[in-house]
Amino acid sequence: MIRVMLVDDEPLILEGLKYILDWEDLGFTIVATAKDGLEALKLSREVEFDVLITDIKMPELTGLELIEKINKEKESIKSIILSGFQEFDLVKKGLELGIENYLLKPINEEELLSTILHLKEKIDRISLEEESILILRDHSIWRWLMGKMTDNDFKERISFYPRVNIQTPLRLGLVKTELEEAIHLQKTIEEETSTLAVTTPSGDILLIWSEESFEAEKAEVSLIVEHECNGKEHVVVMSRRVDVIDDAQKVFRELEMACELKMLLPDQDHRIAEEMHLKTSTSDKQTINYLKPDILEHLANQEYDAVRKYLSGTFTQLEQDKEVFIIKSMMLEYFFQMKNKFLISLEYTQYVQLIHQILYLHGKEDALAIMDQCIRYIEQEDSGEERKSPIIQTVLTYIHQNYSEDMSLKTLGHRFHINPIYLGQLFQKEVKDSFTKYLNHLRIDRAKKLLMTSHEKAGHIGKKVGYTDATYFYKQFKKYERATPSEWRKQHSQA
Repeated sequence: MIRVMLVDDEPLILEGLKYILDWEDLGFTIVATAKDGLEALKLSREVEFDVLITDIKMPELTGLELIEKINKEKESIKSIILSGFQEFDLVKKGLELGIENYLLKPINEEELLSTILHLKEKIDRISLEEESILILRDHSIWRWLMGKMTDNDFKERISFYPRVNIQTPLRLGLVKTELEEAIHLQKTIEEETSTLAVTTPSGDILLIWSEESFEAEKAEVSLIVEHECNGKEHVVVMSRRVDVIDDAQKVFRELEMACELKMLLPDQDHRIAEEMHLKTSTSDKQTINYLKPDILEHLANQEYDAVRKYLSGTFTQLEQDKEVFIIKSMMLEYFFQMKNKFLISLEYTQYVQLIHQILYLHGKEDALAIMDQCIRYIEQEDSGEERKSPIIQTVLTYIHQNYSEDMSLKTLGHRFHINPIYLGQLFQKEVKDSFTKYLNHLRIDRAKKLLMTSHEKAGHIGKKVGYTDATYFYKQFKKYERATPSEWRKQHSQA
């Protein structure tokens, strides 16, 4: 959505501007209104917006003065001027300030609509160009960090982006959020800090700092994430120091696993989650030395005795050397690998319980018992038939039974004791649709049945299926059915 601020010192005109167009259907949202230039200037420093529509004649601060001041602080803002009369000098000044259009009052709806649509096309084109550049840049950085591009190829491609200067030693960070699109968060981080923010193929944000800037900027980046997420669930983890670029792929894997643990575990266990995967390079190398690549192959071939024999001998040695931490690290790594390779479906409580058992194991016997448990889960899996995990089945049943109630990933996460970010990712992966789209489809489908089988007003039906705001119901219905509820009812009653 393109965010709009409206400014006019006449209350009736200000109120009328909010309703003269169906802003949301056009891809805009009104994020702020102000009754004079000074209030607007103050709001401009508190609220993020893309378009300013302002009266030209206002006390204290005129529309042109407001635009001039905002332009100095926010270069990308697009402005439209409103005036009760035509004045060549003011129009000329406005054009010098880069206004998009100059509209006379009373406002002609068609002229405003034409201006808005032209502006949207312009903003979308700029945004598409910026996003395309970011996508190409991020793809190159990602492939290089993951070891899929040579240094020479990377240097050649990245030369088009002067701001990108990746040198060791460096630090990595990973941000997972509920935000459906994190592009704005990515841009804000890069605009306000020297941190490099890269969107990963899975939609997360990978942060890259030089070692020199890490301490100074990590807190500022965390605050930006907190502000942009605005109450939505999010997880941020930061890596140990990376001295050799070849270690980046392994460090990113550590960040991913630490994020997953933090999403799964309660807050009091987050420290343990970070300790397990954001550990020192020494213990990391020790763990790698003990991880046997063909363990998964033995498990796939049901050679369980070979697995137990290797782990028993390894864990005995580590226990004698008082290296229980490495046993935990090995078991976590094996567990995540087994879960992904063998598509182990666990109830959420079972999943969390198993991770807790790994984090708090005391030695060899506990670790072997956990491996036996994992083997039992592998044996219980179906022979390849695709099915949804128990938690998603439970959530879908609840949604279908309670779709008329107010619900979100956050409320569902609270009800089923699961992190909302993790639930959203799992839902998207298994249902092949976002939670919001799925719920809207379900509610509109139920509304259509009521429209066909009852004579209730459309607004009442909207409330029955879960839309407390009648206007929002109408907009959603028209979005999915390309007709208002009343039009749809009329069309189908005649069919």
